Amino acid sequence: MKRYTLKVLPFFTFIVLMVSGCKHDPTEMPDPGGGVEPCDTLNITYQTTVFPILQQYCISCHGGATPEAGLNFENYDDVAFVAQSGQLLGSIRHEANYSPMPQGLAKLSDCDISKIEIWVRDTTFTEPPGGSSCDPDTIYFQNTILPLLQSSCGIIGCHDPGSATEGIILTSFESIMASGVIEPGNPGDSELYEKITETDPEDIMPPPPNASLTEEQRNAVFKWIEQGALNNSCEQLECDTINVTYAETVWPIIQGRCFGCHNGPGAQSGILLENYDDIVAAVNSGRFLGAIKHEEGYSAMPQNGAKLSDCNISQLQKWIDDGTPNN
Repeated sequence: MKRYTLKVLPFFTFIVLMVSGCKHDPTEMPDPGGGVEPCDTLNITYQTTVFPILQQYCISCHGGATPEAGLNFENYDDVAFVAQSGQLLGSIRHEANYSPMPQGLAKLSDCDISKIEIWVRDTTFTEPPGGSSCDPDTIYFQNTILPLLQSSCGIIGCHDPGSATEGIILTSFESIMASGVIEPGNPGDSELYEKITETDPEDIMPPPPNASLTEEQRNAVFKWIEQGALNNSCEQLECDTINVTYAETVWPIIQGRCFGCHNGPGAQSGILLENYDDIVAAVNSGRFLGAIKHEEGYSAMPQNGAKLSDCNISQLQKWIDDGTPNN
């Protein structure tokens, strides 16, 4: 999560938050205090754990066109603001100098409070490096998952629109969800996650001789599904074309956008991009930049996927201009 600079709100706004609020008849909402069921505090995420609690007990006041105290809990930034400032925990714990929340209702259950405490404790309240609107605790579909699936699964002859092996197409959010291979919030019941973590070579995806997804990539798919399998994205606000290295800049781009098609005996067009030497050979052939820039006379790459961002292309160009160092 980004570090949120405290909002410049009139002083009375904080007073309103602490000493007033939206009052409810206790019958309007379920009593959150009962129950003795086991409390699952192992898999805490904002989308699947914290937001549902806020939605049930808080958003009726802190939502809509005129949210109490100007804080709209339908807006992630507002929730992050009160979480970082300490107001969220102070209110739900019924601590001194905080208005007890939910107003007019019993205190949240110990389980729900524990879940929110864990989320606040474990969330990364630091500004992402390089200038970005991306939350380090979130896996974004458009930025991470879609390019990964397009280059590893939605390739020609497998799960692209023309082949649709077993009726499954993995080249867009709509086709992925329509294929029924994702159970939002539940990676264990999602066929896609099951296939990429298979150990049986006859069932694993991508199938041999293609390279399996890395542990980091499998974890990203797991976390994206766990967080609700949203069609989300974020924007890189600044592009670092100064500190470009092969290990930290070039290889992650290739691995995420190109490697799925260009590995193993079946590498597309016979072009391998499995390691540094392979990538340099592709660059020296003169085809690499033309393909990623979608220049006339070159096959546009990544195939079946969106063009690389201007930032990524600039970073690759910088690395090539510097002499393709193995740094």
